[in-house]
Amino acid sequence: MNIKDRESLTESFASAGFSTIQANNILTGIARLRAEEASFLAKADANWSRAFVASECFYVILSKASKAYSKYVENLPDDEKSPRLSTYTALSRLQRRAAQQYAEIITLVKHGFSDGAFARWRSMYELSVISSFILKYGEEVAAKFIEASESEDRYDWAMASGVFPETKRHVTFGDILRLCDIDADVWKENYTVANQTVHASPQGTFGRLGSQDGESPDSQRSEYGISAPAIQSANTLVLITSMLFSVYPEQESVEQTELAVKWLGELTDIYAEIHERLFEK
Repeated sequence: MNIKDRESLTESFASAGFSTIQANNILTGIARLRAEEASFLAKADANWSRAFVASECFYVILSKASKAYSKYVENLPDDEKSPRLSTYTALSRLQRRAAQQYAEIITLVKHGFSDGAFARWRSMYELSVISSFILKYGEEVAAKFIEASESEDRYDWAMASGVFPETKRHVTFGDILRLCDIDADVWKENYTVANQTVHASPQGTFGRLGSQDGESPDSQRSEYGISAPAIQSANTLVLITSMLFSVYPEQESVEQTELAVKWLGELTDIYAEIHERLFEK
């Protein structure tokens, strides 16, 4: 913190009713907090640099593939594009949102916030479920999903699928999950943990992901537990991206997805190896 900022903050503290001693103590605490953060980041990067770079490589691989696919779709003749345009539009937006969340998760992972990263993964997983449902039930559902963006409707757009009785008052996420092509059993354990992390549950409160003994009540950064959200978010991003690429099948996109899946295997092994070296001695 430079002198000018410190003087300005001191004035703000005085305006808010803090004494000079209180203000100085708080600013000293901030300096200590920043020093601890810098120390943690340096240590985490030394231990996990290869894994962090692997995660960033995964992001770049899929970002480049998505941009190339977007260009491919843009150049398709209208008569080929129009029959599935709403599906493409919906899945494209969902994939972009998932890619941003993946980047957010990696930032949280690098800073040792595994609980926050896993909570963010919960949203990615739900995006994959919505993507799968739209892909399965087609254009009318996709169009209603897009239309619902201008309303308060969360899931009732799914009524356009025709699979729910007309007497049903509201569609829930659970309804969509049961009817999409995502294998919920494969993700059940991780999704349960993510829900506990997000909500004010006793499990998420006492069983912190960043605590090796599962009981730490503090809010400190931790290298323990960061592998799970890093790996799961990569799995989910490639799943959502592959669904997008299936709207207008194209060979280059298939090949890029296959490369991403192979890199996902490498990424998983890297995180597992480092976690084992640090915590399973």
